[in-house]
Amino acid sequence: MRKIGTVIVVTAAAVVLAGCTGTASTPAPAPTPSGSTSGPIFPDASTMTPAPRGAVDEDSGETHGPRPVPVWDDESRQSAIAAADAVMRAYARPDLGFDAWWAQLQPLLDQKATADYAYMDPSRIVASSVTGPGTITDETSAYVAYVDVPTNAGTYSVILSRADADSPWLASRFIVPEGVN
Repeated sequence: MRKIGTVIVVTAAAVVLAGCTGTASTPAPAPTPSGSTSGPIFPDASTMTPAPRGAVDEDSGETHGPRPVPVWDDESRQSAIAAADAVMRAYARPDLGFDAWWAQLQPLLDQKATADYAYMDPSRIVASSVTGPGTITDETSAYVAYVDVPTNAGTYSVILSRADADSPWLASRFIVPEGVN
């Protein structure tokens, strides 16, 4: 009787396992790409509907539309140098308390610099005056300007950025003169 029970269990297991394997199916053929496959494949832009002009961002309430692309011209250079001078004059004020110093400096900073310099102690700044006009040292991008500004503690480099041609230059970073901590 034991042998019959074992045979029934083994047979039932074989039937169940055979049912799990199912029938072999052939895989679907891979699609064949049209055109060149040596680079990325981009969608056809002519089949897409452009975004509406003046679309309003639901989160910020800001109206989006085309922005003027900045270029390096005399006006851009002069405004970058003037912005670097103004922000350096606001920054190099170790004689002010934090609140007065921050009230003058913060409007001239971009969002990242605002976060970076929000807890700085102005009394630790070694420069206390701007001693001459700034000089643009890098014009690689019309969105970013590197301006060297001479001070009584050496030449500081100020990195400025702007969002578009109509946006003001805002300071992103102050780089202290070499040898100054």
